[in-house]
Amino acid sequence: MEMNLAHAMRFALDIALKATVLLLLTGVALAALRRASASARQLVATLGLAGTLLLPAVTIVAPRWEIPLLPNPVPVPSPVSATVATEKWAPPADPNAALIRGEKLAASERVSPPEKTNEVSTAPLPAAPEAIPGRSPISRTTGMLLILAGWAAGMAFSLGRLALGAARVRRVCRHASSDTDGEWRPLVAELSGKLGISRPVRLLFSEDLAVPVTTGVSRPIVLLPETARRWNEERRRVVLLHELAHVRRSDWVTLVVGQIAAAVYWFHPLAWSVRIQMRRDCERACDDLVLASGTRASVYAAHLLSIIRSLRLSRERALPAVAMARRSYWDGRMRAILDPGVTRRPVSPGQARLAGGMLLAAVVVLAAFEPWSVRKAEAVSPDKASFYAAGDSTGADSTVADSTAMDAAADKMTADAVVDPGTVSPCDEKSEAPEPAVAPEVPETPDPALAPETPDAAIAPETPKPAVAPVAGYVPASKRKSHDGSWYQRGMALHNEERYDDAIAAFQHSIEQGEKVDAATYNIACGYARKGDSARAFEWLRKAIDEGFDADSYLAKDDDLDSLRSDPRFAKIRQAARDNESAGSRAQADRIAARYGLLKATPTARGKSFYEIGKELLEVDRHDLAAQAFEASALRGYREGASLYNTSCALSLKGDRVRALDYLQKSLEAGFEDSDQVRKDEDLDNVRGESRYRELLKMAEDLELHRFDDFGGHKKWLRSTRVAAWREVEQHFDDYTRRHPESARAWFNLGYARIEGDRPAEAIPAFQRALDRNYRKSTTMYNLACAYSLMDRKDKAFNWLFKALDAGFDGNGNLRGDDDLDNLRGDPRFRQAIARLKSHDGDWSLWSD
Repeated sequence: MEMNLAHAMRFALDIALKATVLLLLTGVALAALRRASASARQLVATLGLAGTLLLPAVTIVAPRWEIPLLPNPVPVPSPVSATVATEKWAPPADPNAALIRGEKLAASERVSPPEKTNEVSTAPLPAAPEAIPGRSPISRTTGMLLILAGWAAGMAFSLGRLALGAARVRRVCRHASSDTDGEWRPLVAELSGKLGISRPVRLLFSEDLAVPVTTGVSRPIVLLPETARRWNEERRRVVLLHELAHVRRSDWVTLVVGQIAAAVYWFHPLAWSVRIQMRRDCERACDDLVLASGTRASVYAAHLLSIIRSLRLSRERALPAVAMARRSYWDGRMRAILDPGVTRRPVSPGQARLAGGMLLAAVVVLAAFEPWSVRKAEAVSPDKASFYAAGDSTGADSTVADSTAMDAAADKMTADAVVDPGTVSPCDEKSEAPEPAVAPEVPETPDPALAPETPDAAIAPETPKPAVAPVAGYVPASKRKSHDGSWYQRGMALHNEERYDDAIAAFQHSIEQGEKVDAATYNIACGYARKGDSARAFEWLRKAIDEGFDADSYLAKDDDLDSLRSDPRFAKIRQAARDNESAGSRAQADRIAARYGLLKATPTARGKSFYEIGKELLEVDRHDLAAQAFEASALRGYREGASLYNTSCALSLKGDRVRALDYLQKSLEAGFEDSDQVRKDEDLDNVRGESRYRELLKMAEDLELHRFDDFGGHKKWLRSTRVAAWREVEQHFDDYTRRHPESARAWFNLGYARIEGDRPAEAIPAFQRALDRNYRKSTTMYNLACAYSLMDRKDKAFNWLFKALDAGFDGNGNLRGDDDLDNLRGDPRFRQAIARLKSHDGDWSLWSD
């Protein structure tokens, strides 16, 4: 079984490596084609993903072309027969723990080295693979099984999701309606002929969809949302052009290829990256076909943005169908649509065949390529068998150069060196050697009493030197496990291995090189505390505080320092740390307060500037100044609800409960929307016991609109369901305004619910009541324009729209994408509104024709 697993494991790693190479080549090609057409880029990405799916089958049948470049990851087991000295112990787990500031493990979490018992065995050693020395066949088998099972489980899960999605598409198609009015069928026939599509295309309408999608190849289906029946002629044309472009290009096939590739290589970030790029370019290529048909770029962009905006009410799950609009792609698509310099040429059949041939050649070459070095079964020398049996923690790929370096280090041992590395502190002398510890000479006669209990096994050199015999359990520093990365990282690993002298030396090298000086200084103190050298521990703790290390919280809980806590000096060190932290905090608070003074003296200061400095003042506990800054932000109209809420928090922290509750009420009346924040915010703890606070919390919950805006996430957003749901919301706010007719926010929310519930005429008086109370003036005017637009009263709608723009309504994309304004788009006054909006602050070049 182990042999079969080894072959399966090797094949899996081989395919993963070759797929990585192919995906890297695909990425390079995509980078080189960044200025090419979207159609060309999509073809390259699709071929790259398809090639990864072909690799396993081609690798099985392709001839072998052996060029050994990499060590064999899972070599064939070799029999080892020799008389050697063995140590029965398991290599310690590398905790890979982080140290200071989230990087340091407590002693209780560190891995302790297991106890070792030395025995001498004269029995032949069992067969052991060269790549995993010192581990039992059971552990090797388990590891390989886990890796292969993990790959298979991830692939099964991803393919299962794809199958469920396909089933959902079939279910949607079964329940969809094929009833169309007389305008749809001729339009489909006309546009199919224009794009050269000879296959019949079915047109279905479904209440389960929010955006148009296309599925199928031989018998393609275009699925449209039920709301599409109300679209005007222009939107019908551009949407059908886009969907039929998917049919002409057979994009459903490329979609399935990309999803299968991402499922097979679910663990591979390059596979997901190429798939995302392929889907993005797929949509852009169809956009190019729509524009090539004569559609104006600005008109197409407006319709596309309106469809994308409708996704705010959609909770669509992933479907194996090509959707017209995705929120994650819209920004790049808009820029590509509106940029006249973008290349839009489609890929010719000849170019597609050439690209396919190049892909097939690359797959065959990769499949035949054998990069692993071949290791045949061979008789192993006693010295080499000893190396395997000892469980070298560096792994099996020790090269001749490594052995030579270790031998050279052994030659440099001096007779004056002490055997136990724990008896000499590397901090006393600085070493320029690559590793911090100094390799001592080993006595000729092994003496178990002299062997320190380190977590490293004995290593016999491949060419033993008669003058230096290894001591069981002791590894010279030059032969110990290497730690990649910086000196600071080495120090972390050595500290967690409880090799404190070596860790101290590594941290000293880190300090010399200017790397994390404060943290390294503190860790040196921890190392000395663990060694029991309290004098040096306190000396280095003082240095760490002087370096600016925030030691106060670590001194309270770090168990490395447990040996120091009973010492009277520990209390003094803690007080010094607190004083240092307090001094730094006071200086920072003074600097921020001085900046606030300058800002307050500036007549042209904006509300946003007061808001930002208010947050900084709140963080440094200048609560009185923070309250003033947030109040100034609200007075200047910047995020009025949030500014007033933060004023309340600052006053609560200051202890001014009455004013804190006053400003909390003002924030709710101004539109602060998060009742959960009011309920949980610890800044309001000082007022939480007040009866008025409970009344305001109830008010926040009653006036919170977005919780109704999101409640459809657990329902299918059918039109009838959505309208009925918003009618319930309307009833809630209608009841609230009857009880609290003075609440401008409640009137605004009532108007919003009536618009969403298809009652625009009833929304107008509610918005008018909110406007009479100056609630969110520009936004309320804009919503009045939307209500009149939905009623097709264009003059009134444009009147309120221009008033909203004059009052400072910035649009935020609403004007171009809001389908409530669809009745206004053909009117010349709408272009005037767009022009006026462009004159406001902001970059509106995206919308230029």
